[in-house]
Amino acid sequence: MSALRRLLPGLLLAALPVLVHAHGEAVSIPSVAARDVPRALAVRGELGAPPRGVVELKFGEIFRTPVGPLGLEPSEKLATLDGKRVRMVGYVVPLYPPAEDRFLLSPLAVDIGHEDESLADNIPPSAVMVHLSEPAGATIPRIPGLVRLTGTLSVGSREDAASGRVSSVQLTLDAPVTRAVRRVSREAARSAETPRHRH
Repeated sequence: MSALRRLLPGLLLAALPVLVHAHGEAVSIPSVAARDVPRALAVRGELGAPPRGVVELKFGEIFRTPVGPLGLEPSEKLATLDGKRVRMVGYVVPLYPPAEDRFLLSPLAVDIGHEDESLADNIPPSAVMVHLSEPAGATIPRIPGLVRLTGTLSVGSREDAASGRVSSVQLTLDAPVTRAVRRVSREAARSAETPRHRH
């Protein structure tokens, strides 16, 4: 299953609305249709320059390359952006346990694999822990395609108490972006609860 997930991440993300934890409990993570992704988040065509006072940060710029004998080390650019506003583009990866105030932003469209041991999953080491400036009031859903996020960058190893996941880089979203994520999260939760009838 892990190899298949790596080969067909987009299909698997769409086909896995329910995850089963090792203890047998079903965990539902809502999904969003591509047409319902807010304009404030969706990447459609060329992005252009980031807003004034915001620096573009790419996943390939997070660690020094090539990787040396000390393993992954923060890049010089990353160090200079600590505490600064940045724009990042990537894929939303909902956390387990499901969360209302944070998610991962990944350079690849992957999912946290619950059949793997501990945290030996498919998430790239450059994935960034993203925090909303206020909780969404609903589980952060799967959002198809690339999203663009702006917020304040924090550099340094931190452990997420709920999931046990350790991140090297964190991004606290700007208020307008948080509002867009909150809106899409609540709409996804409502859609999951209310069956759609065809007229």
